[in-house]
Amino acid sequence: MLPMGDRVPMFKLRPYRGMLWGALFAFVVGGLLSAYFFIEDSYCTATHRGLFVLIITLILTTLLIIVAFSRYGFRHLRHHRPGYKRG
Repeated sequence: MLPMGDRVPMFKLRPYRGMLWGALFAFVVGGLLSAYFFIEDSYCTATHRGLFVLIITLILTTLLIIVAFSRYGFRHLRHHRPGYKRG
């Protein structure tokens, strides 16, 4: 966290930890399952299953990481000016 001087840091801008843990879990389980399919059989069927599982795992992990850091997309939450009045 960056030092902000005498201002209080905005803890509401932290990434969602549950989503990050979910992304890590999905990546590990999907990677192990994909490796199992690649190692189990050298025929085309198992290799295609392993590749399909790997692609789905990477897409799911990427989406979970994007959702976890979605708070950074709201720029209006970063800067609160004391003289700014809403509405």
